[in-house]
Amino acid sequence: MVDLEITYCQPCGHQPRAVDMVNELLANYGMPLNQKLTVSLKPADKGVFDVVLDGKLIFSKHQQGRFPTMDDLKKQLDQKLTIPLETPQ
Repeated sequence: MVDLEITYCQPCGHQPRAVDMVNELLANYGMPLNQKLTVSLKPADKGVFDVVLDGKLIFSKHQQGRFPTMDDLKKQLDQKLTIPLETPQ
């Protein structure tokens, strides 16, 4: 199981962005994502928008000076969620 945690600034209005990112991930990955990923959304303050994957910070708005793109997240997630196709033997 892969754990994805998005901490977002509630007073800043970042919640819709966090929810949209999760919705887009579900749309892109579909059922394999549902079976292999747990998602946590954590409200915070002070402008934070951090993405943590399996306990490791993979994106920080404060460090990068911008919000993550879906490509930023997919680069990290693809390594963890790629499911090999089963081939008949």
